[in-house]
Amino acid sequence: MPKRSRKISGVATSKPLRTGVDAVAESRRGFMMLGGAAAVAGLVQACSNAITGGNGTGGSPGTGGSAAGGSGSGGASGSGGIVGRGGATGNGGTAGTGGAMGSGGVNGSGGANGTGGANGSGGANASGGANGSGGANASGGANASGGANGSGGANASGGANGSGGAAGTGGSGGSDAGVISTVKWPAENTGGTCSLAAVPAMNNAMLPDPFKFFSGKRISTKEEWTCLRAELSAALQQGVYGPKMPPPDALTATYSGGKIAINMTVGSNKQTWTVTVNGGGTASSPKPCVIACGGSSLPLSAYASITLDVNTVCSESNLNGLVKTLYGSACAKSGALIGWAWGCSRIIDALELCPEAGIDVKKLMVTGCSRWGKGALAMGAFDERVALTLMQEGGSGGSALWRVSTKEKSMGDNIQECGEITGEAKWQGSDFAGYCGGGSKIATLPCDQHYAVALCAPRAVLLIENDIDWLGPVATYGGGVAGRKVFEALGIKDRCGATLRGSHTHCSFPSNQQADLTAFLNRFIGGQSANTDIMAFQATNTKLGTFKEADWIDWTVPTLTGNLPFDPFA
Repeated sequence: MPKRSRKISGVATSKPLRTGVDAVAESRRGFMMLGGAAAVAGLVQACSNAITGGNGTGGSPGTGGSAAGGSGSGGASGSGGIVGRGGATGNGGTAGTGGAMGSGGVNGSGGANGTGGANGSGGANASGGANGSGGANASGGANASGGANGSGGANASGGANGSGGAAGTGGSGGSDAGVISTVKWPAENTGGTCSLAAVPAMNNAMLPDPFKFFSGKRISTKEEWTCLRAELSAALQQGVYGPKMPPPDALTATYSGGKIAINMTVGSNKQTWTVTVNGGGTASSPKPCVIACGGSSLPLSAYASITLDVNTVCSESNLNGLVKTLYGSACAKSGALIGWAWGCSRIIDALELCPEAGIDVKKLMVTGCSRWGKGALAMGAFDERVALTLMQEGGSGGSALWRVSTKEKSMGDNIQECGEITGEAKWQGSDFAGYCGGGSKIATLPCDQHYAVALCAPRAVLLIENDIDWLGPVATYGGGVAGRKVFEALGIKDRCGATLRGSHTHCSFPSNQQADLTAFLNRFIGGQSANTDIMAFQATNTKLGTFKEADWIDWTVPTLTGNLPFDPFA
């Protein structure tokens, strides 16, 4: 089968990627790596500079070429960006590439080794930094791949602080071959043009307000959720997970015999990763698919499946794997969970490039149990292309609130809380341990796990938990209660559910949770009518008793005006 490639950092595609989808969202996919300022030097400073990034510019504007073969404006010159990729509209044609958010690399600067946009579409597509790419995935004409052989600027080298190549011409319109869908669907992350201040310091024993921007302003419209979500993500990556690495500079995928070979390049580092697709459909009749972190114990055999080999991507014991090999010291502060989330995103990239694998990329699920449940929540939270997150018994590091599990521990419960988890494995980012050691330290954590649950909005998430003291029943359920407040404000509270029921062993799926799971599958994957307003708490193995909102929540749910910026189930 032909190899499909994703155009990132001046590498030409052999097939258009998701032409006709929301080009604005597609151009922002690198934003998700935002994390602790200490993890990536200068990151917070770059954030506070209104996404001007560092010194490199995204290149001069070019012409994109319309679907009919005409020429369009190439868009504004791109600035360095935080970890930005592509322009504000990021598409050739009338909108053009280059755009407001150019390539930021790791620190949002033009960076060393940045290359101009060889064969790029639209503007110059200069790539800043080691990993950032400007104008990634941009296509020349509307619904076309930049024309037959349109070149996007000269092969100018970005240099230490250099600008990208000169303006190019997108070429003739080309055809609609390879279009996956014309329905708008988000890319890995849609917050790439949001201007972020530094993650503020915190000293709060209560749960941080998930409706408050770093500036102190509270959200008032549903449209603001995109940028608020970006800030919650930044706080989580700084405090808990470590930074999620951006997509590779180049990624190609080839499907054959039920396997997808994913070839990735970051700078001079190259890696090939092969994943197996089980039970896929056809390009004309694709099937929903579950991506299982490590494995799954849920009854999901009716769907296609892919198992993410966690040790291949990022070992929980020493962090060795694809992420470390490709990104080196840039990922030094990233934990295994965010590494697994990165791996999930690369699988989704490959599925988008290989429709012959027979996977419906708008009906993707993620799941996992125990430590893999922790990973499943990260996979769903940090990639907006996941329609349904099914986290099973993740405990601490999953939906369990760190502040609440610390309280449960202080009352004598045998629970995996902040102090224990950092000594067990390298799941969290390296800076997370600094928040452990009791209630006074955990109060300085700039986020809590209800943020991770909230990041799944407006998509769907079901938290499947168990009455086991080690998991922290009150803390895990509380993460669902507090995270669901964001769904409530957006008018979609029944897209977030939590079901905690006992009388079964760890990671064995009991019959008394089957109806809850079936309801979420029927509605959000099957498109059927089902009652998903599910919040069930049946726990006795905790000295804390229950999650009392007044003990942990001192903020209110705002009344938001406007409409959701994206609604996958409308």
